[in-house]
Amino acid sequence: MLGERLAAALGAARDGAAGIESFAHLLGSRRVGPRGVALALPEVCEGCAALVAALDSLSAAVRDGFVETDDAAAADAACAVLEHAGVDVARLTDELSRAAAGAPAGRGRGERAGAERGIDARQRLALEASVRRTARELSGALRLSELVIATLELRPTPLDLIDVLRNWSAAAVEGRPVVGISVASSDGRANEVEGDVRAVSGLMELAVGMVSAAGVASPHLAVSRLPDGRSTVRIAERGPREAAPAVALDVVLRDGGERAAAVARVVARRAGVDLVEGPGGRVVTMTF
Repeated sequence: MLGERLAAALGAARDGAAGIESFAHLLGSRRVGPRGVALALPEVCEGCAALVAALDSLSAAVRDGFVETDDAAAADAACAVLEHAGVDVARLTDELSRAAAGAPAGRGRGERAGAERGIDARQRLALEASVRRTARELSGALRLSELVIATLELRPTPLDLIDVLRNWSAAAVEGRPVVGISVASSDGRANEVEGDVRAVSGLMELAVGMVSAAGVASPHLAVSRLPDGRSTVRIAERGPREAAPAVALDVVLRDGGERAAAVARVVARRAGVDLVEGPGGRVVTMTF
């Protein structure tokens, strides 16, 4: 079981992120008028400030959690994404505070005056876009940090890689782009691996994001079995002579930036998966 401190910090961060997501829905609801939005702003500002503190606490708990494993690199990878999210939440807090005051920065006319007047349609649209952006950033940061945290307690089980991919494709996420992937397997046994489903699924998602970020429009996953019995997955552009895909799926595209790549490397290492990145990042190979 996760330590109580780490579990509590993670729960507080999730609650704060859920609050921002709820406010995004409120801003998008035409049933809520300008005054209703303005009245909610002070409470949301307080929630954002608490969330910044929660992210800091989570970072500290993550570092402490990896002390016993003597793996500072794992803690660094998780904390980097949490720190980036914290900066974005702090930016949003300032923006919401100005909106709650009912005036641009520097005038400070008070929250009550802003609530009585409400916010205009243009300001509301700008706020909604900003809040949704932060909600997406938080969702990605928490997902990446949870993936690293999961490696503290890996639970290997028999898995079918195709089933893992199908489960991923079923999980739609608002605001996230969708990309079509194809999968070809040279041997049905190659689909069978032993691993923690959180780590395996997360690595597949991150690897697709990495090659997509490098310019691969339609990633192709070629699954094969090595002579030593291990399975390998090569993710890249489909070559003209490669086998026809057995499966085609639309999947949610995750962050493929450097912070996500750093998390992928850490998770692969801790989960015992060999991850190799090809030149230019357009090819990622994982051996289970």
